[in-house]
Amino acid sequence: MRKLAIALTMMVLSGFSGAGLTGCTAVVGDACETQTDCGRTMFCERSLPDGYCTLKDCRVSGCPSEGVCIAFDEETSWCMFACDVDGDCRDGYRCVRDFGGHGFCNDARGVSPTEE
Repeated sequence: MRKLAIALTMMVLSGFSGAGLTGCTAVVGDACETQTDCGRTMFCERSLPDGYCTLKDCRVSGCPSEGVCIAFDEETSWCMFACDVDGDCRDGYRCVRDFGGHGFCNDARGVSPTEE
């Protein structure tokens, strides 16, 4: 009986800790200062204002559901936060369609991500 109570307690505690983590998961386009701000699958692109959580080479690896794969040239592609209007983007960014038909949040100054 005691083992069952301990097992149930552990399940409840692990459920609470897992629930707390889901709200803290980084998404494409989030601001970042360090690599760890973007979780395990993305990295922090610091060439954009306040950093930008993204994935590069998305033509090969794909993007999470909130992102769209943008090919900036024949060799460079990045996951960018998908948008329809400027209001979908965070401060300092605007919704652009400069690289195809998909709207994405890019630096309002017109700077595109660069390889570090």
